[in-house]
Amino acid sequence: MNIKELKKYINPFFITLRKDKIIINNKRYAKLSKTKKQKIEEIFNIPVVYSRAYEYISTKVGRFITKNKLLSPRDIILVGYSGGKDSLILLHLLECYKRKMGIKIYAVTVDVNIGGVRPWNKEGIEKIKEHCDMLDIPLIVLKSDLDVVYLSELLTKYSKGMEFSPCFSCSIIKRYLIGKFAKELAEKENIPYEKIKIAYGHNLDDNSDTILSNLFKGERIKMMKPITKFNKRVVDFKELKLELEECTIIRPLLPILERDIYKALDECRIEYYKDKEVCPYSRERGDSIRRRCHEILDSLEKEIPNIREMVVSSAIKTIEYYKKED
Repeated sequence: MNIKELKKYINPFFITLRKDKIIINNKRYAKLSKTKKQKIEEIFNIPVVYSRAYEYISTKVGRFITKNKLLSPRDIILVGYSGGKDSLILLHLLECYKRKMGIKIYAVTVDVNIGGVRPWNKEGIEKIKEHCDMLDIPLIVLKSDLDVVYLSELLTKYSKGMEFSPCFSCSIIKRYLIGKFAKELAEKENIPYEKIKIAYGHNLDDNSDTILSNLFKGERIKMMKPITKFNKRVVDFKELKLELEECTIIRPLLPILERDIYKALDECRIEYYKDKEVCPYSRERGDSIRRRCHEILDSLEKEIPNIREMVVSSAIKTIEYYKKED
């Protein structure tokens, strides 16, 4: 795509550019008219797609990124990419920042072993790679043969009354491999390690579910933050030790509801990989506290539309209050 030529008809800072379609992030800022839309489709032989839901999400995420200073010019962003709805829409929303801020993006998929199940097998990888090719974003696949179910059993066995789910070990393996890749990338590109950030697609549903489930478990209130800097640490599984690199994790989708993501992808006709249907420990399976919390908030949402925002707001206010007390 010739961006200079495209600029004659539209502001490229406010579109998501795919090889098979152009998706409008903000119609007003993109300066798109019906005439210009027709011209683009005629000259470049590519459809221009407008989705009200996608525009809503894009605008909200853009403001969230600016408010929380999640991105800086020429950052390298490693998107934790499963091909599922959240990571896929995040990849699309960040694409325009390649032009806006000169950032580089890598989609990073960790092919994990979940008790012998591999959600990102050869067939799965091929499906999620299609979108990366369309967005002109490199896909990096990092493979791990360590069984996350067995690792969590080890942690539970040697801990004092604590029970660790496979999801915990899965997140550790992912952070270990992505952090290691980030370190190697910084050396290869000869850039400061601080310029590399890891982006996850956690949304508002994930955050409010987390807060409520910790409350129901009798644990201290924990929540996901827009940006978190992690120090180096060693996770001891007794049979092996994993040294996690320091890293910066950003979560641009935290203000976005899950249902709006589904709607935006549907309106833009973007098919996502249903990794949750493959993973045996996904929220949709089993009868965990987290699943019940999700169902409770979904039920309350019918009467109180902003219940999830209120849960997160309450957690933020409580944490800030006790910080002042200290």
